[in-house]
Amino acid sequence: MIAAAIDTGGTKIMGAAVNERGDILEKIHVDNVGRTGAFILDSYFRIIDTLEKKYAIDAIGVGTGGRIDPRTGEVLYAVDIYSGYIGTPIKSRLQEKYQKPTAVDNDCKMALIGENWMGAIRGFKSVFGIIIGTGVGGGLLLDGVSISGQAGGFGEIGHAVLHPNGKQCLCGQHGCVEKYVSGTALWQRYNEMSGQEAIDSGYEFFSRARQGDPAALSVLREFIENLALCAVTCANLYDPQALLFGGGILDTSALWWDEFVKEYDRQSSPHLKKIKLVRSALGNDAPLLGAAALAFSQHQYGVSAERG
Repeated sequence: MIAAAIDTGGTKIMGAAVNERGDILEKIHVDNVGRTGAFILDSYFRIIDTLEKKYAIDAIGVGTGGRIDPRTGEVLYAVDIYSGYIGTPIKSRLQEKYQKPTAVDNDCKMALIGENWMGAIRGFKSVFGIIIGTGVGGGLLLDGVSISGQAGGFGEIGHAVLHPNGKQCLCGQHGCVEKYVSGTALWQRYNEMSGQEAIDSGYEFFSRARQGDPAALSVLREFIENLALCAVTCANLYDPQALLFGGGILDTSALWWDEFVKEYDRQSSPHLKKIKLVRSALGNDAPLLGAAALAFSQHQYGVSAERG
């Protein structure tokens, strides 16, 4: 059995053919430059059409941004960075075109499902995930099942308020987690401290941090403190066995993980110190494998499922 799996990131859309053993047979990269719901959907079509030429695709799984209804696969809400994205009926459009079982959910929830299936959190009964990339997302797994909530927003930690009356977020709130611990937040804070538009990506920020740039190291220290505050809050709210940290920013964890663990320990209560802090084992493949796992479950393969 083979699934066409898709992960929709802020800068790129990745597709893959994945078999039921969790082997990624092929990857396809599409730059996410269209900034419209129509472009994103068309990118899905192009990826799946390409994969179908080489593989017998049995099911389709898609992880995408925003609050997604996992039953209908419709985008219920997202921050206003794409036009015509909210309301896109992703699942029905894909099922109509390909006539295959299709699963659609938030990309961060897909990352958790992937890590549960093939990665770092196999064997845990309850895990809350903090997924950090261009933005920040999250989700809760209970017995391997992703919790959705009534409108797809359960565990949307990126838009929990970390600093009341803080920086304005794209969602309209002020002080959201995403404005302090995301890849975007890091380079924007660096520019703010340096007083110029010096960099425009997280990659550039971490390059400067590796070089010992004082401003970058100061921003990284703020990041560690804010991430620890976020993690302590999540640990208190969800009381999981483990907190999973994933997303593209984990590629840089050699620069900050040990200090983060110390800061979490400093901020947390004795009870919270028992919670395991776990780094992603699958990296950027986690949401692809999660999308495949959920696609297989739609095909009654029984790998994973959703709970409202």
